[in-house]
Amino acid sequence: MVLEVLIFMGVIALTAVIFGGWVIVTLVRVLFRGVGALFAPPSLPPMPGSVRGVICDNGYCRAVNPGTARFCRRCGRQLPEAQRVQVRRAAMW
Repeated sequence: MVLEVLIFMGVIALTAVIFGGWVIVTLVRVLFRGVGALFAPPSLPPMPGSVRGVICDNGYCRAVNPGTARFCRRCGRQLPEAQRVQVRRAAMW
């Protein structure tokens, strides 16, 4: 009986230590991400013509999406309509 109680208490203590360590690590990661976001240099938008696809209008996202996408893959914002351009094809001899 006493042995069973000690085993039970040991399992509870071990679980508390593991969970407490996980909580502390998670809080430290969130803290460092927040501090890193404050001091990170602003990201520049991609150069026009250097990427294929549609660039998200969201100033914080600026993700490059496929040309056929209607919504941004990263933030979910609706993308601007693709403009159709008439192309004249010429034969190459």
